Amino acid sequence: MIRILMVFVALLILVLIGSLIFDDKGYVFIDFAGYVVEMNVFSMAIMTILVIVGLLLFSWLVKKLIMIISGSKNWLGNWGTRKKKRAFTNGLIALAEQDYLEARKQLASIEQEDFDGLNLLAAAEAELQLQNPEGAQEYWRLATSYPKSAFAAKLCLVRDHLQNQQPMKALEILDDVNDKQKRQKSVLTLRAQALVQAGKWQELKDRLPSWKKALGEHYEHYMQLASSGNFAEIASKEGANQLKENWHALPKSTRRDPALQAAYVKQLIDQGMHIDAEAALGEYHKNKPHPMLLPLYKELRLSHPTTALKQLEQWLKVDDMNVELLSTLGTLAYHANDLSLAEKALSKAIKLGNRQQDILLLAKIKESQQDDQQALALYKQSLAQPNALSKAE
Repeated sequence: MIRILMVFVALLILVLIGSLIFDDKGYVFIDFAGYVVEMNVFSMAIMTILVIVGLLLFSWLVKKLIMIISGSKNWLGNWGTRKKKRAFTNGLIALAEQDYLEARKQLASIEQEDFDGLNLLAAAEAELQLQNPEGAQEYWRLATSYPKSAFAAKLCLVRDHLQNQQPMKALEILDDVNDKQKRQKSVLTLRAQALVQAGKWQELKDRLPSWKKALGEHYEHYMQLASSGNFAEIASKEGANQLKENWHALPKSTRRDPALQAAYVKQLIDQGMHIDAEAALGEYHKNKPHPMLLPLYKELRLSHPTTALKQLEQWLKVDDMNVELLSTLGTLAYHANDLSLAEKALSKAIKLGNRQQDILLLAKIKESQQDDQQALALYKQSLAQPNALSKAE
């Protein structure tokens, strides 16, 4: 704009200089629609330049006015956006501060706004903390329509269904996530939980080998649950002998899985087949104590558990300070009515670990031996270990 004005000023100066040099101002005559205009060239040039400059100034003023009006609209829009962002931020802060009513108030005010669904996930958490699961479910469902929050919202819905014992609904949602998401640890864990709740033991058992790496330390837990459920179904429908046949029909590599072995032995015990259970433990549990198999020795009810006792005593020769081994030996001997061995093993276990379950069992032995004074002392001692039983279990 300034450059244009400078050009016209330069032209005006040139016209002025020209008229002075040639001393001839010229003559202009205009007759249009009854109007007559007469002037010299110099005056005509000045008037033309002034008109053009005036038009340029008018154009510049109009543009400035438009920019001012447009800028005010943007400012109003930015102010509205800032207000919404402030509500979102305040809602998250209130949620972190556990002020759930304030969080609900702030987040509800931006329910319809586009924060990629994150505001809806936060609002759902506030509703959940305010004991309003229906409100939380509604927010989760709304959040599934936003690509960035859909996956998280679906997982929240799945957990809610599992908490309400609705595994089939949970499985429907898990089937709806994409292939990449289906391989995530969180999804596999939730699917395993849903299959357990639904009692789909065979399906869980078939899927677990491919999930082993993702589930990590939880793999054995789910494999034992799946196998126990599967074996229980076989035993209840086809009988305990069919259970044994099915077990021996499995590939050897499969039967080496400690979780499967523990589930099989447990089912034999539940079916009252304690001799078979002892034989299975003797076959599969030789090298060293396994945390999934060792507790099963305590459940054996045999009058002469020779194989099991020999195995436990052999391990104790290697590790005679192992409290769990001593406790297991004492419990097995007690149920076999070998009270002398039971008392010896339990006394040492108590000396090393002082666990309530061992103290109570030794008290029962003393009571059966008519040693009421020692039994009473042991019962009192057990009361000083209120958390020992839960820890041992």
